[in-house]
Amino acid sequence: MSKPLAQKVESFIESVKGLRVAVVGETITDEFVEVVYEGYSMKSFCPVFRLVEGVEPMRQEGGSAAIAGHLKDFVASVDLISNQKHEIVKTRFIDASDRKKHTEINRFDKSKFVPVKVDTADYDVVIVADFGHGFCDQLSINNGFHLMTQTNSNNFGFNRMSKWKTYRKKSVTLDLREASLQMNKSIKGDNDQEIKELFGYEINSEHMFVTLGSSGSLYTNGNRIVRQPSFKSQIVDTIGAGDTYFSFCCLLAHVTPEINDMIVPSLAASLSTTWLCNEKSVTKQMLLDYAARTV
Repeated sequence: MSKPLAQKVESFIESVKGLRVAVVGETITDEFVEVVYEGYSMKSFCPVFRLVEGVEPMRQEGGSAAIAGHLKDFVASVDLISNQKHEIVKTRFIDASDRKKHTEINRFDKSKFVPVKVDTADYDVVIVADFGHGFCDQLSINNGFHLMTQTNSNNFGFNRMSKWKTYRKKSVTLDLREASLQMNKSIKGDNDQEIKELFGYEINSEHMFVTLGSSGSLYTNGNRIVRQPSFKSQIVDTIGAGDTYFSFCCLLAHVTPEINDMIVPSLAASLSTTWLCNEKSVTKQMLLDYAARTV
């Protein structure tokens, strides 16, 4: 690990260790069922799979629970304010040989969601992770939180950052698809003027982070734009990497008056692609060890 990178990671760990954090949003149960592909049905032209005998489905707690899990080892305390387990379940049928996803079935039970009130003054950092399944629609909260509104197959086009435009945020995090939906036009991330237009379009935040996939990420406060290359890894699964990046950007925005790089969020996100979905949570030692192996 290079000395500047080592110092950056260690300095970040030291700066966030006393923070009281609240994570608000949907907990999503990710279920993985191993199958073997057997071909297409000749009559219905649909793929056919065989369940792997003797292998029980694997369950992980994702969504806001995964975000809280990533931060737990870094800060003084993390309160998770969320729905109950198994009200949102995403079952993924994965190939027994290479773990790639064949298909997914989602189940939601919104009837059990209850109104929640959060006072941002009770914490140093409040993180709202709106996955668009309805839990955050009943949230009462004041200004000063960090926000992500995820676009997925269930809410495509309906869960934009504009939902929260009347709130003044500390930071927001989007990916390119979410940025494009926000602006009603395709955004590639390499045009500084487009990024500044995005920042000014119903974002209402002090800081904005945008993930660019393999091209890395960027930051702006409406004036400066900072670009961060991605760290390369032996990718097992990219699901959850955006949530990991968001988690650490929220802390970064709190402790860093002037953001000049996104090394720690980018490094943490890269680390989280080396395991299946939310199989593990990032820890201080894991992040330091990963930095030591990263060029």
